[in-house]
Amino acid sequence: MSVLRDMMRFRPLDEGELVPPLSLTADEGTWIKIRDFQDHLNLVLVFFRDESSETEAYLKALDAARSSFEELETVVFAVNTAPTDRLRDLRAHLRVGFFFLYDPLALTARAFGVSGRIRPQCRDAVYVVGKDGRVIQASKGFTEPGRLLDALAQVQGRDLPVAAAAEAQDAGNSFTRDPGKKAARAVDIESPKAEEMLTDADGDYKLVDVRTKSEFDADHSVHAIHIPVDELPHRYQDLGQSDRLIFVCQGGDRSAAAAEFMTSIGASSIYNVLGGMSSWMGPRTATPVEDQ
Repeated sequence: MSVLRDMMRFRPLDEGELVPPLSLTADEGTWIKIRDFQDHLNLVLVFFRDESSETEAYLKALDAARSSFEELETVVFAVNTAPTDRLRDLRAHLRVGFFFLYDPLALTARAFGVSGRIRPQCRDAVYVVGKDGRVIQASKGFTEPGRLLDALAQVQGRDLPVAAAAEAQDAGNSFTRDPGKKAARAVDIESPKAEEMLTDADGDYKLVDVRTKSEFDADHSVHAIHIPVDELPHRYQDLGQSDRLIFVCQGGDRSAAAAEFMTSIGASSIYNVLGGMSSWMGPRTATPVEDQ
């Protein structure tokens, strides 16, 4: 039981600790990198687990205080493992001005100490990060906006701003406007197009099969490199390149997630095979029994 408890426990970073790198795709497609804000803006990072009424109320409260955060040279982001289209819909539903960031497989949340090891999902937690990239305040659960503002004001040696506006400002006036370059989009392609790209001598494309070992061993493309989707975040560097990658699974869902993960970390020329191996028209092979 104690082992299980330890696996389920999570611990945010300590005050003064340098935060790990953050490079995530915002709900509208901007590539957000934490280093782009260092030396000129503070950050509030809200990791949230689900779309509960409590979460929605808290995000709305933060947005109502956004003008005060901006007065203290601070930008707010919310982080979750839902795909960008779902996050975009949620932000529109809540009518908040700050961006939501897609954290595939909760890798960033785990680096920040706010993700369980059993399931890849964000836990409810809030970070205040200074312009120097170090933790000003970190807490489990949702910290009241007033406490966050107070911590920021103290660090900057300024008086606490006047009460936040009751309604959010127009998102176009936010510090978050165009903070980074646009993230690349994964492109869906059919099997014949994938085969054409793979056989082009000048293309330098690699096909990555993200199914399980048993699926791969039973039947796969002769061009395929095998990396299961849950291992991709830790092994993509094994490919020797992060661009010009084509992903395939059995039906197309897992490969779509793998492709979106790669674009979320800045890769480009990323493709997903529609229909996966179920519709693959190129030459196939199986792993010999002695190699399995």
